[in-house]
Amino acid sequence: MKILKYLIKTQIELNLSYMPFIKGGGLFIPSHDKFQIGEPVTVELQLPGTDEIKMIEGLVVWITPINALYQIYRGIGIQFSGDNASTIHDFIKANLDNTMDVGGYAYGIVSAGKE
Repeated sequence: MKILKYLIKTQIELNLSYMPFIKGGGLFIPSHDKFQIGEPVTVELQLPGTDEIKMIEGLVVWITPINALYQIYRGIGIQFSGDNASTIHDFIKANLDNTMDVGGYAYGIVSAGKE
């Protein structure tokens, strides 16, 4: 199982990484590694403003290859899995900024905020 490290540096990046349309919760992880749909991964996630690292088990359900139409970042979308999936999902949702759009990396949005 691959282990990825993802340090989310800003609140905007967290909102852009969250994938609200994934059943049970999902997150976009920028990566240049190669993956297969259904592949299990573990992500060491650190949110902005904290030193705490959350371990997330997930399955690859989305792949954005290099040069994908309207996409800026290459990477994968994971669906949370494992015993702590709902806890991780709730934790991430609680840390989102609800005044900004979410899911931007998957949608090809590179900035967030409502006008």
